[in-house]
Amino acid sequence: MNFKKYALILGAMLASFPLAAEAAGPNTPVASNGEEAAPISIGRSRVSRSNEGTGQTLSEQAIENALASNKVGEMSAEKLEWLATLKPMTAPVGTESIIGRDTRRPVSNTTQFPFRAVVLITFSTSSGGARCTGWMINKNTVATAGHCVHEGNGGSFYSTSSYEITPGYTGSSAPYGSCNATNLYTVNGWANSGRDDYDYGAIKLDCNIGKTVGQFGYYWTSNGNALKRRVKITGFPGDKPLTMWFSKGRVKVVQKRRVFYKNDTTGGMSGSPVYHRLSGCGQCSMAIHAYGTYNGPPYSSNNHGTRINRAVYRNLKRWTRR
Repeated sequence: MNFKKYALILGAMLASFPLAAEAAGPNTPVASNGEEAAPISIGRSRVSRSNEGTGQTLSEQAIENALASNKVGEMSAEKLEWLATLKPMTAPVGTESIIGRDTRRPVSNTTQFPFRAVVLITFSTSSGGARCTGWMINKNTVATAGHCVHEGNGGSFYSTSSYEITPGYTGSSAPYGSCNATNLYTVNGWANSGRDDYDYGAIKLDCNIGKTVGQFGYYWTSNGNALKRRVKITGFPGDKPLTMWFSKGRVKVVQKRRVFYKNDTTGGMSGSPVYHRLSGCGQCSMAIHAYGTYNGPPYSSNNHGTRINRAVYRNLKRWTRR
């Protein structure tokens, strides 16, 4: 037997095993257009830096020819009435909660960074119109909760063509216009099993609005204690007038795939960034908000989101490269 040839064949077979393992794992990406996930290596990368963008509103000057067809400026009365009918999306379990005194505050200027990089997501479900929150992570990609793009637990993606994404929405106007979706992403752990610790996803846009409004940074660390700090959550709560609000709180408990915090949230804020200022990253997110209180501790006394661990970080990077 030619042992050298045998060793080369065996090595090639073994090299394919990590991809096969990933394909069967809960963090394996799935896409609304059925495309298979391409391999990606993040090496030693732990931080994706924020970027403030140009910040120019459409009322100040035309930004790009690609944005010329976007719905811009003041909303019509009909559009505002339609937005008011949309159901704030909530997770399948738990109630996004006000914990103690309500400390949420409205965002006074949504054209300031990082608020302009927070987006209102509207889309259609089998029961009618719905809305969520998301945040820009590059020029044309929005991070959000898995249940804002997919039914979960063996269900299907929502209609890609129904999505409209509006950065910096103020409650009466779209200062940067709006974009539509070309593809939706989540992972097996949510799509096939409906697990809350894999409830994350992304939306690919038909425009490069992130060049204008900027993008949040995000990061992962194996040191859970480093995440126990004060954070903000910014989004569009369902119990308030449809405009942007933020809450401050402290991370209390960190698990392998979850982050628990005292920030006040309600339905509609699913998909919001859980972020703080981090040296070398700027406005940087550690988790994707998705859940409220349920069951026993720590669930019963905290809201929580999907922690950006190494696997989540890799997928966010993967989705931005398409």
